[in-house]
Amino acid sequence: MDKKTITKAYEEAKKIYAEYGVDTDEVLKQFASISVSLHCWAGDDIKGFEDLGDVKSENVVTGSYPYRARNGEELRMDIEKAFSYSPLSPRVSLHSMYHESKSPRNDLTIEDFRTWVDWAKKNHYGLDFNTSFFTHPMMKDGMSVASLDKETRDYWIKAGIDSRKISVAIGKELGTACWNNFWFPDGLKDVPANRALYRELLKDSLDQIFAVPYSEEEKKYAVDCLEGKWFGIGTESFVVGSHEFYLGYCAKNHVGLTLDSGHFRPSEDIGDKISAVFPFVDNVMLHVSRGIHWDSDHVVIEDDGLQGIMNELKRGNYFGKVHIALDYFDATISRVFSWVIGLRATAKAILKALLEPTALLQKAERENNFTSRLYLLEEQNNLPFNAVWQYLLMEKGIVSGLELEKELFEYQETVQKVRG
Repeated sequence: MDKKTITKAYEEAKKIYAEYGVDTDEVLKQFASISVSLHCWAGDDIKGFEDLGDVKSENVVTGSYPYRARNGEELRMDIEKAFSYSPLSPRVSLHSMYHESKSPRNDLTIEDFRTWVDWAKKNHYGLDFNTSFFTHPMMKDGMSVASLDKETRDYWIKAGIDSRKISVAIGKELGTACWNNFWFPDGLKDVPANRALYRELLKDSLDQIFAVPYSEEEKKYAVDCLEGKWFGIGTESFVVGSHEFYLGYCAKNHVGLTLDSGHFRPSEDIGDKISAVFPFVDNVMLHVSRGIHWDSDHVVIEDDGLQGIMNELKRGNYFGKVHIALDYFDATISRVFSWVIGLRATAKAILKALLEPTALLQKAERENNFTSRLYLLEEQNNLPFNAVWQYLLMEKGIVSGLELEKELFEYQETVQKVRG
């Protein structure tokens, strides 16, 4: 569509939304303030850049689509390409296995990520951090900080302590808080004989990692979060760091909590969990994924689960308070395409939530007028959302439709294809 047609459609949509008490111009201003952190690891199937030989990975990535990024330069190039099609304020989630140095993983500093930091600074991206407690020779029988082996635990405790220093340093350099996420794959395939022992070891390790609290100044630049899980491949019977364990630990020890939309039972809704945990923990981060039957990490698309999460952020006034990050990987399709699809689906869900006539819905609810509440919930589905979305893309100079598809395949042919 040409600019004149898009602008005309937007002006009409603006009038319609105004009838429901929604100011679309104000919505677009609020949208511009919301950032979403893109996960770097989808670009290379969670391989990382370390030369560790043939080590077992605790992450299962399905597919063999060609052209994955093989080094930092290629990965950053692909991320920039993905961001060029997204209207969201850009951030990048970085795993420690993507350092570009010869340092061991338990002896890293910000300088081991200097290229990433300088690149983020140049492009005005935020950076978030994750210690990679997986795919490493120091994993012992799938365990890290909950291992029965003290040498193994000590190795990863040091890595965790260093990650907090790295996060503060990144936040200071970029002038925006670095969200530092901890996910440990520790668990057992079959029924454990002593669950309590492993959880005592995990608690002790966490106590050591968080032994030195951030100063008031450092709190401006780094936020720590713990991410639980229901089960995983190879840990079907027991995951040491369950959601319940971390919820209790975070609430007691003033550590942030990460809710991953693929880490719960399929019938559970993490949108419902946000308001349940927010009053009791200092910070909440979301890892937005699409679990089909469990933590399958399918590419995020526009579906009820995603929209439900963003609606809850709007209704509870959590935008700007809850940190949003993506976390999925699918090597059966183009990795850059998968980023673009997920970024744009998330952007649309956020925009649609912001455009919701929430004030009318909540007024009806306060008055016990559940008839009007249900009617408005249904009626809003037919409001002219797409006119606002197209206007947003036009204002940012972002292409859409078949033109976007054509450009991404051209990028694959002219840039990525040389990778083999």
